[in-house]
Amino acid sequence: MSEGYVVRLRGLPWSCKADEIQHFLRECNIKNGEKGIHFTFSREGRPSGEAFVELESEEDITNALAQNNEHIGSRYIEVFKVDKSEMDWMIKRAGADVAGGMAEAVVKLRGLPFGCSKEEIAQFFTGLEIVPNGIMLPEDRQGRSTGEAFVQFASPSIAERALKKDKERIGHRWGFYRHIQHLV
Repeated sequence: MSEGYVVRLRGLPWSCKADEIQHFLRECNIKNGEKGIHFTFSREGRPSGEAFVELESEEDITNALAQNNEHIGSRYIEVFKVDKSEMDWMIKRAGADVAGGMAEAVVKLRGLPFGCSKEEIAQFFTGLEIVPNGIMLPEDRQGRSTGEAFVQFASPSIAERALKKDKERIGHRWGFYRHIQHLV
């Protein structure tokens, strides 16, 4: 099974449109044109400054990564290669459930110890119901942990309770987290 060719762009202007991303990645073949660009949004529905972009080949990934720290307007854009499974997981968790409010039940953790396991995250949230297969640990191009995780709780109110654990320790590091942006 192919992991596909996907990059995540971070630092986008909030007013950014698909055609600006197409211009930024003009040396790349974007799969299905504008339909291959997936913007993320805050839970209030505002643009988050991030997007996933599906590409056609490994060469397109290389060309996209060459744009890392280049600008759209006055903003420099960070470009990361991600697995298609990470994009799909986030779209499935947030995009399909936005109407039902389940996107608000997903929390993004940052600043995790490298090597932090799903079991340690589940233990950290003992007493707060996490949906089955509801923990995602993204990896970088070398297969190492990014220090981030996405956790889907059984309800938005449980996710709100999880946020109260902000800055508590997981292992030897602080756990910084916030709600994930809605993905459409």
